[in-house]
Amino acid sequence: MKQATKIKWAFAAAIAVSVCWLVGDIAVVGFEPRPGDYPLFSKDYADKVDVDMAVHMLKGSTGRLMFGALIGALTGPLLLAAMWLVRQFFAETKKWYAVLTYYILLAGAVLSPAAHAAFFYVGEIHKAIYHTDKMVHPYLIGTANGFVQMLTILWGTAIFVLAVGWLAFAVCIALRKTLLPRWFAIFTPVALTLIIIPIKNVLPAPYSGWVGGAVFNIAYLVFFLLLLMLFRKKPLALNQKQSEKIINNA
Repeated sequence: MKQATKIKWAFAAAIAVSVCWLVGDIAVVGFEPRPGDYPLFSKDYADKVDVDMAVHMLKGSTGRLMFGALIGALTGPLLLAAMWLVRQFFAETKKWYAVLTYYILLAGAVLSPAAHAAFFYVGEIHKAIYHTDKMVHPYLIGTANGFVQMLTILWGTAIFVLAVGWLAFAVCIALRKTLLPRWFAIFTPVALTLIIIPIKNVLPAPYSGWVGGAVFNIAYLVFFLLLLMLFRKKPLALNQKQSEKIINNA
């Protein structure tokens, strides 16, 4: 397959996976609950559970939570193409910093689907506690806390690795190690996430919950769309020589 064709398919994969994960995040964690509305957790079990996590997905039906978890987990392989695409924008794709950044991002991409899917189990176990008799709650609470611990480890690790990778890419842009203009460093996913978070705080429900749940993948979508605009020589365009270099990168 020609390099130009690979680039086109990689862009398609990157945008598609960003949309799928954005939709998935809204479906599985796009809620803005008030803990006080659920006294079982906010009062009775406040010292036994993570209250915010316990109430977060209570309004989600099993179908909605499952859809949100699966659309992300099953499209996870597309992240590999997205990270490969990012590597093509390095001025020298075989330099140590390009290879290191690529593999860090690749590791984060591999870790992400399991972390995303884990939200389903956390939501479902807390719904089970909420809708069952208190006599079975001690065992369910123990199970729920184990699920939350596993989610914390999986999601925390994935987010940390991805953040390191994207920050490294932003630094490379700022140091002119890529074919992108230096100002584009503020449009990498971590920087965009920091810009989007305050917007969430001024939005009404349910939009605040949607943005809060999908903030990182909104950043992904904006990043890859802007990258495509640069590549296709829209108003933010790379010059012809730079675009040809990306196509010719091996």
